[in-house]
Amino acid sequence: MVTAMAGLSRAVMVWLVLAGSSAAQTVSGLSGRVVDARTGQALAGALVRVEHQPAFAETAADGSFRLDLAPGSHTVIVSLVGFAEARKDVAIAAAQVLELVVELSEGAGQYEERIVVTGATSGVGEAPGAAVLHGRDLQALRGVMLDDPLRAVQALPAATSTDDFYSEFAVRGTPFRQVGLAVDGIPSPFLIHTIHGITDGGSIAMVNSEALGAATLLPGGYPQRHGRRLGAHIDLTTRDGNRDAFHGRAGLSGTSANAIAEGPLANGRGSWLVSARRSYLDYLLARIDPEGSFGFGFSDGLAKVTLDLGPRHQLRFLNIAGRSTFDEAVEDLSANDQALAKSHAWLSALTWRFTPSPRWSVAQHVYATGMGFNNVNSRDEMLERGRDRIAAWRVDATAAFEDRWIAELGADLQHVSHALAQQRTFDNTITPATLTDYAAASRSASAFARLSARFGRLSLSPGARVDYAQHAPRTTVSPWMNTEVAIGPATRIRGGVGLYRQPPELSYRHGVRANPSLADERAVHADVTLSHTMPLSLAAQVTVYARGEDDVLRAVGAEPRRLSDDRFTLGRGDARWENRLSGEARGIEASLRRDAPNGMSGWIAYAFSRHRYSDEQAPEEFWSDYDQRHTFSAYVLTRLSNRTSIGAKFRYGSNYPMTGYLGEEPFSPNAPALFGGMQPLFLSLATERNRLRLPAYARLDVRADRAMVIAGRQVTLFVEVANALNRRNERNVPYSVQRDGRVSGATDSLLPIVPSAGFVIEF
Repeated sequence: MVTAMAGLSRAVMVWLVLAGSSAAQTVSGLSGRVVDARTGQALAGALVRVEHQPAFAETAADGSFRLDLAPGSHTVIVSLVGFAEARKDVAIAAAQVLELVVELSEGAGQYEERIVVTGATSGVGEAPGAAVLHGRDLQALRGVMLDDPLRAVQALPAATSTDDFYSEFAVRGTPFRQVGLAVDGIPSPFLIHTIHGITDGGSIAMVNSEALGAATLLPGGYPQRHGRRLGAHIDLTTRDGNRDAFHGRAGLSGTSANAIAEGPLANGRGSWLVSARRSYLDYLLARIDPEGSFGFGFSDGLAKVTLDLGPRHQLRFLNIAGRSTFDEAVEDLSANDQALAKSHAWLSALTWRFTPSPRWSVAQHVYATGMGFNNVNSRDEMLERGRDRIAAWRVDATAAFEDRWIAELGADLQHVSHALAQQRTFDNTITPATLTDYAAASRSASAFARLSARFGRLSLSPGARVDYAQHAPRTTVSPWMNTEVAIGPATRIRGGVGLYRQPPELSYRHGVRANPSLADERAVHADVTLSHTMPLSLAAQVTVYARGEDDVLRAVGAEPRRLSDDRFTLGRGDARWENRLSGEARGIEASLRRDAPNGMSGWIAYAFSRHRYSDEQAPEEFWSDYDQRHTFSAYVLTRLSNRTSIGAKFRYGSNYPMTGYLGEEPFSPNAPALFGGMQPLFLSLATERNRLRLPAYARLDVRADRAMVIAGRQVTLFVEVANALNRRNERNVPYSVQRDGRVSGATDSLLPIVPSAGFVIEF
């Protein structure tokens, strides 16, 4: 009996083992990894769940996950705060464990098309001091309240901005008018919402950050593919739509609502993406203060279509357009005050790319861009009306030869037109007088060539640009050279030197201050960058630069000033533009950055800069309007869980000069200081320009994001506190001058502490 029982027990145990083994062999499911689409690094803590089922898992430190699922069709959803949600349809057979790699894109991104000509020299000759912001950093730095990608670029070490109301910023002392702006490699100087005709307003970029994949700042010593600018270059890169499935996002921020949708085209051979944004700041201000006088609103949209005609041909269409309105409903406005200002701008581009092999590629662009504005007074009489148009064709070609050579060639043809009309009333009882009314047009052409070669650890990349402009019939040549030396596997030295030119715009050659004989503004850049990568995704970079400038424009006699004999001049409105200034800029920039999808990322950076002008004909020397001696910036973003992240951005600047011939009031030497400003209570006209400085600028912004699933949709809530320290910062504004030379209203305060919140829902 005992023997029989023992035999039965052994038989049961064997059956259980065999049954368990058989069950293990028939289990079906899903396993795989979740990685960052841009870097390929594993993403830890991502939530992997199955739609309409209680199955879920979190990725391990290596990005891996495992889900046991029944055979059949399933929709797998992968989410992580700071990344766009990914949805994958899978079909699992019986006894199958399907392997899956899921790529998550930063921010709102779903797909980014990259066409790279391969060769051993790919990537050489990079501009020294260059910096790139990708989707996640763009989303965190743009600001909840305004959603502006250019405000994200303001946080980079080479940029300086101390005006909370403007998108525009300076780079190493050069003003924004000397900085080139391109979208997808197409010059786009007009895509900014602003109020034309005033200098103490504000602005915001006309591009939705949700539609961008990257923003690149080249501060100096860079290849001149676009040219026609004295200073830095900014390139905003839009992303392509999702080629797998439809995806949409809709959000509400502190001052605007936005929506973006994307999806596949032609069975995955293409994609489409559209976005729209509408400000409700004007409605919000009307609700808060029904008696208020200020209203500023804007709307813009973007559409992009990409279509693969075959393995070698691709078409892209990009269209960006926007409108803005400023309405100041005040009863006591004078006849020369703006009551209503409207403006619009656009960019339309068609690109054909031909890539016959991985060794060479040709892209041709046909595009048109422009802007127009119309400002009227309370009597609906025109004060200012203007327009700018550019229609152009552009070609870019890249070819790789053998393993060490890459050649780049490019050319463009442009037709530029400009018109401006201005009226003013000098007596409220008479008809407005015309100050200027003209229209002008010109054509220009350019070509550039660049050759890159690698010789062991040394890379050389010389190039040259040729420009011709009809309105100034002469041909100019602008050469440059970029080098790179690999000291070791983690250390590199990059250098760049070149001659840069900026031809005078039509507005400087016509109108009240016209000077038809203006020459190009010129600058010689010299930059050297030492970069070193370290473990834990850390990278250190130090850049030393020098820039010499000649023939910089100045309207001599346009500003109020005290003369040497203590008389005053209030400045002339018809002071003409002249090539009068020579400039010198020197500086050093240092940064420590961590770019990693897991843990803490961000940077700390410090820049020291000096930018001074001299006018030998005056003779006169002064600091430039955007000379900022010390700049410090810090940015950190960390993920607390797969649903929560927090970030902070801090910027400090010793600030710009108080623009103009301003000095301390000589008649009141013991006048008390302004609150926190450390400036005398009264200012007066002086004989020296830019002698006084604005108080130091400092601003801390803090942001938190929380993602959750509501009714099967991912919803991200965000909260931001701008100027969390509630520091009083000031900016330059137009001032008034009394008969005795005393100056009032030279500065104005900026944003106080401002909390803001919003949300984004994905569908």
